[in-house]
Formats: sequence, structure tokens, C-alpha cells
Amino acid sequence: MITSRRTFLRQTLTAGLVLSSVPLLTNCGAVARNDIDIAINAPQIKELIGQDGLDILRLASLAPNGHNTQPWTVTIVDPTTWILGSDQTRWLPAVDPANREMLLSLGAFLENLVIAAEYKGYAVDLNVIAQSAKELQIAELALRKTSPKIYPLECLRKRRTTKNNFLSKDLSAQDVAKISAGNAEQVHYFPRSSSQGKYLAEGTLETNRIQAYRDPAQEELADWIRWSNDEARTHRDGLTPASLGITGFTGWYVRTFYDRSDVLKKAFREATVKKVADQMKTNGGWLVLTSQDSSIPTLLDTGRRFQRLFLSVRERMIAIHPMTQLIEETPEGPMQIACELGLNESVQFILRTGYLKSYPEPVSLRRPIAWFTRLA
Repeated sequence: MITSRRTFLRQTLTAGLVLSSVPLLTNCGAVARNDIDIAINAPQIKELIGQDGLDILRLASLAPNGHNTQPWTVTIVDPTTWILGSDQTRWLPAVDPANREMLLSLGAFLENLVIAAEYKGYAVDLNVIAQSAKELQIAELALRKTSPKIYPLECLRKRRTTKNNFLSKDLSAQDVAKISAGNAEQVHYFPRSSSQGKYLAEGTLETNRIQAYRDPAQEELADWIRWSNDEARTHRDGLTPASLGITGFTGWYVRTFYDRSDVLKKAFREATVKKVADQMKTNGGWLVLTSQDSSIPTLLDTGRRFQRLFLSVRERMIAIHPMTQLIEETPEGPMQIACELGLNESVQFILRTGYLKSYPEPVSLRRPIAWFTRLA
């Protein structure tokens, strides 16, 4: 009887997984970003680049990235010469075999780094050195002293990917113009009721279903979910229940009883698809970012443009939920989707978007600076 009750409870919670947008309780003791000091254990790095350098790297590391793998590395050649690279152990070959998304993530990291450096009084000169997306050293960064630029750094600290509680209300033309300022030709908004919006919703749902039942993709996802607080503290990366939107009693339950094997079960896959189906019913449309090509410099620049957009939405109570499955699972990828949308450039980001009544605090974990920074 005890086993039957436990099985029933487990099935019930799984069916609601990824789950309710309304928490039953508080976070019930989940590890939060602020619980971990990401600047610890970096005395040699601090000696070389100073507190300003540590602050710049700390803020840069708050950039969004796929599965929260945090794929960036920074090699310190000297106090003002840094090499931005990628960590091969943090690539996602099952869903990002060409490292397209990895380069976009490095672009977002780079934008945060430039903003933080300029705030501290440094300009950053960028020289892309990689010839292939599979190289480990991507770009050389040269920092030089200049006049500080005022910027609300809380925008970097408070940025958050939000998946739940979207209002079914179109974005206003004024808000679209504001968040796409300077990039209007490559930022495209499609209301949920438009033909393009319907195509994106239907395609996103179908490709989520495909990906949920594609074993390599699901196994890769399972590798990056940190169910328990112990896992979260040990790795300080990946997807925690809180970042998946699983809070309250359900959050406590999965942190206590779930492990990697649960992600590969039929019930979890079904719950994932059901959650996406529910998300398609509540949003204010879609933002699509395009680029002229998919070269390394272009992808880095597109990642930077994406991050600038992302940093502008919170003050307008607009949520951003990147949904990449349509790009990942469409045979011809970015250009095929562009044709379906009537666009002339490659699609690099598909963002579900909408207004919120209240903005949640960021929850995704970040690794200590010493873990992704090395001395030449």
C-alpha cells in the first residue's frame, strides 16, 4: 500500500511537472544564486586583473545560455589582454551540433562584459581569431582605459528567463519599437493571432514533441538538470527545479526524489510536451531575431544584439522565453524558417514573449570566476 501511494504521488507530480505556474508554497529551501559567492578562490586572477576585472567577469557570467551550461572560458594573457573561448565539455552536440547556439551564448557573455567594462572605465576592442566554431579560442579582447559610462548594472543582475504567467496581450507598437531600437531591421515581432505567430506556435509544439522523444537530446537534457541542492552546490550550473519553473511542494519533492533517470521516462516526456502546449495558449506573441549569415563574427554580434534586447524588457514588464527547438529540429534550419515567416535573413532566435503582472527574481546558478578563468 505504501509503495502504491508513493507511485501514485510520483505519477501525479510528474504529470504536473514543468508545471504549475502558481507555487503551492515558497521555494522550500532551494539553492538560490545569491547563496553562492562566484568570486571565491580566485586570488591569482585578482592579483593580475584587480577587483575591477573580477567585477567585469562576474557580471559577464550572468549572460543567458543554453541549458545553463555556461560554455565560456576566459584566458588572462595580461591585465588588459583576455582570450574569450569555449569549453568543449559544455557544448550541446545533440541539439547544437554546429555550435551555433554556443556562439550566440558567447555573444551574450561578450555584451555583458563590454557593458561592465565600460562602466568601470575600459573600452573593449574585439578581434575574432577563430576560423571554425569548433575551435576553443574564439576572440581576443583588448581592454584600454577610457571614461566610464553610466549604466544601470541591476539590469544585468536582474535579467531572467521567464516561462510562466504570461498575459495573452499583444506587445504594444511602442514597446516593440523601444526594445528593438537600433536593430529594427533584424528584430521582428509577430502577434500570437497572426499567421506567422500560429506557425511559430504550432512548429514549436511539434518540434518540442520531436525533441522530447529523441533520446540523444533528452539524455543531454538529463545531464544538465541539477535536481538536488547538493548537485546544484557542487556544479553551480545547469537547470534547477526553480529555473524550470517547479516551485513550492512540487519543487521540494523533485529535489528530494528525482534523478537523471526520471528525465528519460515516458511520464516526464509527456509532461514536457503538455507544458509546452499550455505555454502556447498564453503569450503575447513572438520576437524573432535574424542575421545576414551564420559566420562566427555575425553570430557573436547577434548574441550581443539579443542580450541588449533582453536587458531592455524587464522595465517594461515584458518576459522573454527563448524556444530554440524549431530551429534545432527543422531540417534546413534558420533559412527554412525565415522563408516560412517571409523574412530574407537567417533566423537565429525565436523568443516567446508577453507581459507579466510581476517579475520574478533570477534563479539560475553561476559558477565561480576561477572555474572558467585561467592564466595564460
